[in-house]
Amino acid sequence: MFLIRRLAFCLGVVALVSVPEAGLVFAGWETGAKAGFDTNVSRSISGGESDEYLLGYVAYNREPSGETRLDWSFSAVGEAAAYASLNDLDYAAVTISPGLVYFYRPGWTITAAPFLQAKGVRDSNQSAVAFGGKLLFRQQLPSDFYLGEYYAYTDSRADSDTFSFTEHALGAFLGRNWTRTVYTELGYEFSRGDSFRSVGTSSLPTGGTGGFEGMHPMFSTVFGTEVIRERVDRHAVGVTAGIDWTKSVFSVASYTFTDRRGDLGSSPSHAGFLGVGYRF
Repeated sequence: MFLIRRLAFCLGVVALVSVPEAGLVFAGWETGAKAGFDTNVSRSISGGESDEYLLGYVAYNREPSGETRLDWSFSAVGEAAAYASLNDLDYAAVTISPGLVYFYRPGWTITAAPFLQAKGVRDSNQSAVAFGGKLLFRQQLPSDFYLGEYYAYTDSRADSDTFSFTEHALGAFLGRNWTRTVYTELGYEFSRGDSFRSVGTSSLPTGGTGGFEGMHPMFSTVFGTEVIRERVDRHAVGVTAGIDWTKSVFSVASYTFTDRRGDLGSSPSHAGFLGVGYRF
């Protein structure tokens, strides 16, 4: 999951990336929508299912002024998504994230932000309460470039143990403001933690699910296959571009390639979205 500047929501963790000019406190509402896709929503080790979705959100953000070395931030996001084919993946979620921001030199910040998320999914097995935090370092570089590094921890407790997980993630991103209204950003993230994975009935050992002892196996009616929970390493590379058309209207596009690797094999996926938003 990558930091998407100027887009208020971030599934699981809401992180502040932009740094306001000294003396200005930004606090306001934002709403928007995006159309996206994922080529492996089932996280299958043998192909997987592709689906598209529409998502809408409303958010409130408070960013620090920069007048003092230590300030605070706050973000609250409500979002809902509907999938084109796998309707049982439709969900609604609320995420809140207060934070402390330390300005240790002009344009260089350290942000510590815990978060709490409640998520309801049409497939109740995947409904969850998640909590965790992020530590973000951001540096403003010459020629309108900026660089960031972060560590994030997530503990998500779903109604079914198969879909529960804990995760430690390390990431970095490099971006540039080409003009006052256009930016691009490239990011990489590595994480280690639990993940549900669709394994298919052909992967089951003779005699049932005994070979998956400790992996919380269950049959998913959503994906029509056996699903387990496994410890995986995840690598993700993504690129994001955004334009501010006016002071209020903006758009953003993003693409991410993700590969999850565990003892059972690899689960690659391609995902992306086009989004529009309005600040008020």
